Amino acid sequence: MAPDSIVVVGGKARRLGGIDKAMLALGTGGVSLLQSVVDACPSRVIAVGAQRKVTGDVLWISDVIADGGPAVGLWSALPHVTTDYVFITAADQIIDAASVQQVCDAALGHDGAWAIREDGSGQPLFACVQSSVLKELLAETQGVNQSPLRLLSTREMIGVSVKQGEIIDVDTWADVAEVAKREGVNVTQLWLDQIAQALGIDAAEVPVDELLDLTRDVAHGVERKAAPLTTFMLGLAAGQSGRDLNELIAATQIALSDWSPDDK
Repeated sequence: MAPDSIVVVGGKARRLGGIDKAMLALGTGGVSLLQSVVDACPSRVIAVGAQRKVTGDVLWISDVIADGGPAVGLWSALPHVTTDYVFITAADQIIDAASVQQVCDAALGHDGAWAIREDGSGQPLFACVQSSVLKELLAETQGVNQSPLRLLSTREMIGVSVKQGEIIDVDTWADVAEVAKREGVNVTQLWLDQIAQALGIDAAEVPVDELLDLTRDVAHGVERKAAPLTTFMLGLAAGQSGRDLNELIAATQIALSDWSPDDK
């Protein structure tokens, strides 16, 4: 019987400006990190954290202690586990279904198994563990101030070498860029999401296609260095006047059509 899975979907993502990194479109085909993790899990998923939009057989539960960390998340989910073994992971990494199966197969007959990182250490949130063992490890503290790595290191964990580059924790924007390039996802949109977060604006309100068309037209119709300056002035005008950005883009296009320099 395929083991249930626990997916920890917490974390503040401080190094990513506090965005909801579980929903970054970094999975194959442009799905969210969370969806790609759920898709890789072997069976029923118990997700710990605030509910997000995801497809599949997923039971959402809350931490018994808010923001208590991954070990608390594991403890919170354990009462809902129905299988002898449980696969445990997090929503901020790229995992592969075949590698997950390798780890789950290796765990049988042992306390558990985990994927081995490139540095030779075990990845505690890419592991399959006997449910009773995990409960025993967490019972005394309910996971408070506990490290899953330290706890699992006290038991018989079988190391599984997964394919190179399989374990990628998405903790920084550099990680985001690396995964985006590897998975062939839209780097531009991810960059806009980062900048929007830094500037405190909604990336969905940016008329990307219209702005790209305008900057191209200015670069060709005036000169290259005028393009970024024009987009800056658009933003400045939008902020100072409160006018709709699309209206300002249209006004700029009219000004551009009237532009007839003697020497382009």
